[in-house]
Amino acid sequence: MSDLSQIIQFIRKEFNHSLKSFHLPESPKYLYDPIRYALKSKGKRYRPIIVHLAGRSFKSDPDELMKISLGIELLHNFTLIHDDIMDFDDTRRNMPTLHKKYDISSAILAGDCVFTISQLILISMEHHSIKLLKKYNEMVLEICEGQAFDKEFESQEKVELDDYINMVKKKTGALLGACLCLPAIMQNESSEKIEKLYNVGKALGVAFQLQDDIFEIFGDQKVIGKSLGSDIIADKKTVIALIANNINSIKWRKLVNEFDGTSLEKIRRFLIKNNIINEVEELTSTYFSVAYKSLLNLGFNQNSEIYRFIKIIQGRHS
Repeated sequence: MSDLSQIIQFIRKEFNHSLKSFHLPESPKYLYDPIRYALKSKGKRYRPIIVHLAGRSFKSDPDELMKISLGIELLHNFTLIHDDIMDFDDTRRNMPTLHKKYDISSAILAGDCVFTISQLILISMEHHSIKLLKKYNEMVLEICEGQAFDKEFESQEKVELDDYINMVKKKTGALLGACLCLPAIMQNESSEKIEKLYNVGKALGVAFQLQDDIFEIFGDQKVIGKSLGSDIIADKKTVIALIANNINSIKWRKLVNEFDGTSLEKIRRFLIKNNIINEVEELTSTYFSVAYKSLLNLGFNQNSEIYRFIKIIQGRHS
């Protein structure tokens, strides 16, 4: 199987089958029914795909890679469940968020259980499970730190761009970094290579989040699968908000305060007129370039599967 699109399709299909086949007890329903609901949506599976493509480059055992990808995707779902509660989001992937479908208590408990299951899966691995779990939990701690910075920013009048980027590297980038470096740990690669792969994921995470910041305002709600403008309603310090506030804080504050959760046209016109979107797109390209350069330095050429898949991510529209 040499065509990358076929490989990606195969990985996604096999992963969805593994996740669907994963046994969850029937009782207590209060716990496991919400988990089944949370895992029902298939998503794009970027993270499991990265795990498998990275692992293929190391000629890793596909069954062990599946365990890593299950652990990573379950953790990703855990963060989404809790983030949606903290961000008051009502929709995720065109479905009601877990706390809206059930209630906040159910969602918190389901998230905690999903996180625990992800660790149990990694512990069951035959090769270097302790090293894997150590890096995994270091990554989880970084995600929690990133979320804490994100919440702190909401009450701060001014946030520097460097602080925002640092937050994203932790909140979004750390998980992508784990996708790249956990397969390397499984193959007992050097500590230096493992850390460099982790940092590639962090750069990719920044680029990924900057794309999402743009989609949150300029995207198609049906394609994205969540309500647009929720970051504006929550007054989140996204990269767009930071740059807009620096350019014309009075006008930006007026637009944010007037936003009623429906029409984004005034905000879009402001961002285009002031060249803010172009600036964010250029910054996004910069971080993609950092990821590509680092991969090349690690021996992944432009024809490697992981390099080409990142190119696909760069060209995404949702």
